[in-house]
Amino acid sequence: MSKRHRHSEIKEEQDIISKLPDALLTHILSFLPEADANRTRILSNRWKDIWAFLPNLRFVMPICWSAEEVKKFHDSVDQVIAVRGVMHTNRFYLYCSKNCDYNRVYEWLCAVVKFKVQEIELRFPADRFRVKFCWNLFRSCNALVGLTLRGEFVLDVPEDELLFPCLKKINLVSIVYSGDQSLTNLISGCPVLEELFVERQVIGSSDNLEVFKVSSPSLKRLRISFSLCVHGDYKAVIDAPNLEYMYIVDVMSAHYTFPNPLMSLVEVYMKTPAFRNTEYLLPTLSSVKLLTLTDSTLMALHNGDAVAIGRFDNLVKLVIEHITFMDGLVPFPREQHTFNMNWDPLLDPPDCLRHKMKEIKILNKEAITQEELPLTRYKTEN
Repeated sequence: MSKRHRHSEIKEEQDIISKLPDALLTHILSFLPEADANRTRILSNRWKDIWAFLPNLRFVMPICWSAEEVKKFHDSVDQVIAVRGVMHTNRFYLYCSKNCDYNRVYEWLCAVVKFKVQEIELRFPADRFRVKFCWNLFRSCNALVGLTLRGEFVLDVPEDELLFPCLKKINLVSIVYSGDQSLTNLISGCPVLEELFVERQVIGSSDNLEVFKVSSPSLKRLRISFSLCVHGDYKAVIDAPNLEYMYIVDVMSAHYTFPNPLMSLVEVYMKTPAFRNTEYLLPTLSSVKLLTLTDSTLMALHNGDAVAIGRFDNLVKLVIEHITFMDGLVPFPREQHTFNMNWDPLLDPPDCLRHKMKEIKILNKEAITQEELPLTRYKTEN
């Protein structure tokens, strides 16, 4: 067989994928991460527009130093949305840089909302004065179920009975709020909200949120990560009677309030610094079956009022993580930190240990010390 013939066969074999129909190629690409699927457009002219018909759209605006570069990005998004026509969109992701034209962004959002988008993720730059979110656009959107907002822009939410009629999941990351009422308005404007994640990580300044208030009868999962080391009298109010899962990592809030008992709560993860008074938190968690505490949280409980901690009659599994805060943020090894509880065995074990407790897990980064052996033995025997 000649070299030319072999080369022709190899070239033909390498071109098999490109000969597949567009519908099949689009289906294959839909299994890739969005960023990887987008990269296939550089393969050839055949692949240039294939990614535009994927159910998930992802646009990342590069840092543009000239008006021509800005226009090129805006035009490319316009072209993709136009070529899709009335095609349904599952997820729309948009990362904007500082020179983005927010009037064009509004037009893109209008288009994907019209075509029944289910999830939207928007990442805006730290542009507190120009970015304004278009709340009116979503009042009649019956398809949107997930919304993620990222970036240090000001979130100013109007007081309205209905903002997102079908929204079930919200993620807010590094947002600046116009005031406490802004977050409250957002949550109350989502009548079927089930999952909320809020991360406060605005660098170098406050996010203007003094009282973190969540009031939602439909909320089932709440995750908060407050790692801002900003001095202030911060509070958290959680009114979610049907909450089933709660994840708390908080170095900011000095006090938590629960207006209604959390009787549906099943699982809780709690990570607070040792210097916070957190014993008032635990009585509201009495219904939990799975409880995870860090050693810094245990230290805070040890420093507080033991009587106020309450009972955990339904507790089935207890997990203790040895991850201690240093200055509120960074874990550090045991050699630099000694946690001495001066623990003495109880004559009568707690009811949760004697009745429903099935598993106690201690996640240690190092081997168990001599001081921890009596406590470990007590747990296993009772």
